[in-house]
Amino acid sequence: MVISYSDEVLNSLRDKVNKLSQDNEALKAQLAVAGDKTITNIKVEEKILAAPILVTFPINKSVVSNEARVNLGFFAKVIKTGNKNVVYKVTGYADKGTGTTEINDRLSRDRAKAIYNVLVQEFDVNPAQLEVAHEGGVANMYYDDPRLSRAVITIAK
Repeated sequence: MVISYSDEVLNSLRDKVNKLSQDNEALKAQLAVAGDKTITNIKVEEKILAAPILVTFPINKSVVSNEARVNLGFFAKVIKTGNKNVVYKVTGYADKGTGTTEINDRLSRDRAKAIYNVLVQEFDVNPAQLEVAHEGGVANMYYDDPRLSRAVITIAK
């Protein structure tokens, strides 16, 4: 087996190694100049990544189950301890195949508002970090399973 690399790739890697070596030397020089001085301007940022939350509902319902509340409680903790500038979009959906346009529009709005209310009223999430939207009736969003379209999805914008 023969492995070959182009000169362009090798030269690019060499350039990166040289740049890292130069950066390392510059840092060594800075440390030598600093001597015994105490460094006080260190800033550590904690970044928390929140996965999207999917909460499903029975047909024609917008009541949040206790099981969903457990997951929303964990999600609320992530929101409250994370970056305060991040806004999370709470979007409600309804299954297009089980209701009229008017019913699905109301139902998707009610579902999104129900999740918003749980996050704000039960878990003290800052309302400024939440944006509520609704999409009405939608076709099967996931796995060709209409039950998964009767949902609210909450995700960082």
